[in-house]
Formats: sequence, C-alpha cells, structure tokens
Amino acid sequence: MKLIVEPTTEAMSESALHILLGAMMQDKQVNVSLTSGVSPELLYQMMAPAVRDKPQFADIQYWLFDEAPRDDGSHGPNWDAMQDLFFRAANIPDERIHVIDHDNWETYDWQIREAGGLDVMVIGLGWDGHFCSNCPRVTPMDSYTYGVLWEDKRKANPTYPARTGMPWSFTMGPKSLMRVKHLVMIVNGKKKAGILKQVLESPITDELPATVLKLHPNFTLIADADAASELDLEKLPKHRI
Repeated sequence: MKLIVEPTTEAMSESALHILLGAMMQDKQVNVSLTSGVSPELLYQMMAPAVRDKPQFADIQYWLFDEAPRDDGSHGPNWDAMQDLFFRAANIPDERIHVIDHDNWETYDWQIREAGGLDVMVIGLGWDGHFCSNCPRVTPMDSYTYGVLWEDKRKANPTYPARTGMPWSFTMGPKSLMRVKHLVMIVNGKKKAGILKQVLESPITDELPATVLKLHPNFTLIADADAASELDLEKLPKHRI
C-alpha cells in the first residue's frame, strides 16, 4: 500500500486526477471505474473539462462497480449520481458506461476481463468501513461480483435506511477489486479520520470490509490532512507527491 497525505481536499483531488489521467493516456482501450459520493466531487469538477470531447479520451470505457437497479427496469441511484457528478458534465455517452444489473451480474467480471481488465478504479471509504457496496457482516470476503437483498443488509446493519423499489444491491466483491491494475482510495474530512485509522490498524475482518484492500498489490490511498489526523504516520508506509 502507498499512502499519500495531502494538506487539503483540493490537493487530494489533484493527486487522484494525475493518476487517472495518466492511466487514461495509455495507447489502448482503457477501462476506468469511478465512485460516486461526496469525496470525489472536486475531483470530477477538475476532471470533466480535462476529458470532455477530447479525442485522446474517446475510447475510454467506464464501469460502475455497484448498483441497485429499480424494479421498473431503470438504472439505480449510482447511475443517477454519476450522471450528475461527472458523466453529463464530461459528455460521456451512455454506450461507454457499463452498469451491473439483474441480467449481467453473474458475468460482469468476465465482461471486464474480456475488455482487458480495469486499468484504474477510484473508490471511497464508507463511514462504517464499507467500500463499493461491500458492507459490514454481509460481505463474502472471497467473492467476485455478487448480489444481496437490501433487507439482509439492514438486518446486519440496523442503522441503514429502508428503501423501496430497489430490493437488490449488486457490487463487485473483494476478489473483483484484486484484479484492478491500480486501485485508488480517496478519503477526506475529519468525519472519516476515525474509520480510516480503524481500517489501517485493524486485521482483515468482515466487520470492516475495507481492511481486505490492504492485500491489493497496487493500492494507493490518498487522504487529506483532516482524514489522516488520527494516524500515526511513522508506523505506516507513505509516499508524498
């Protein structure tokens, strides 16, 4: 694991942007997976104008790593969020965006492998140690892409809210992420300081699913100073850009 601690969220976003654009400039079809949420908002504000309508990025394929498809057959909230955060502003056509659904979740990893594998993935760290939709006490730690009923997640994690019309949650599992060529996690803000400390200092456990990512052979964690404020940096591997 490579740990990068940046002074601000802006600097954290710039570091992640450099990694993404570097991967995307390869002379081949590049496969990218991006997270939704609050942490990458500034990153996408920087990234959208950098890639919008640029011919060198015209063949980039984007793969969403989790989704909760709606019963009416439409895409779920992750698709909606990524359209709002990045895809619409970057003018990414729908045909270059791949999403997990009821029909393809069992073959999703194979589709990615046939496309050449994921070159880079950016993920966040959930407040309870989840990543993607791999949540505490319901994550099969040896799984590729899998599905789980939302109500089963709520039983294991009672603080999760109820929802209707989206009974299933599909996500790339821990073994799926181990195949990603460069896995990048971004973490920012004081509110994430405690959980980041727990994940980095705890043994691998499904109580904190993100602990398994420490096994990834090319894992870069980029945190701002607030998120890293509880870490003992002298005891952790680190590299500063």
